Amino acid sequence: MTWSFGKMHNSQVEKRKKQLAESVGEFIKYWGFKEIHGKIWTLVYLSETPVTAKHLTERLGVTKGLVSTALSELIAYQVVEKISLGDARSPGYQSNTDLMHVISNILRNRELKLTTKIRENIKALEIEIAADESPAMLERVQKLHEMTDFAVDSLKKLLDNKMISASRFKTILRLIS
Repeated sequence: MTWSFGKMHNSQVEKRKKQLAESVGEFIKYWGFKEIHGKIWTLVYLSETPVTAKHLTERLGVTKGLVSTALSELIAYQVVEKISLGDARSPGYQSNTDLMHVISNILRNRELKLTTKIRENIKALEIEIAADESPAMLERVQKLHEMTDFAVDSLKKLLDNKMISASRFKTILRLIS
């Protein structure tokens, strides 16, 4: 690493940014996003000026189609914003720097929808099981129902900045153990 007047040379900074983008990309996969989402978001977030898709394609060494698709998905989650740079064929992209808004939006539009759907499917299964299956099966499904209710309710409270019940969480843990 070469240092000059207390700062890394530009090529070293760019190398470190790319390494960070790779790491964030790997991490973001565990949240159910694609690795490319994390890479693009990191480079856009760290940029002091709007970034073009062409720049992202070159920096990441990926196809234009992959960058275009990922940018559209990031825009849909309101993580990245598309802005005009004066050339309609080459817009710029900047990150939404309100990270709490970004996280809340993702929780509301992805996790809350998924957990609500799970709860609906559990309710439908409970109705079918009530008449035809063993009491033990019904009890397990009811435990799933309680856990899912807690997850949905907790997400809603988190999104509304309300307290989540620790005692209810402990009760749920006892149910499943």
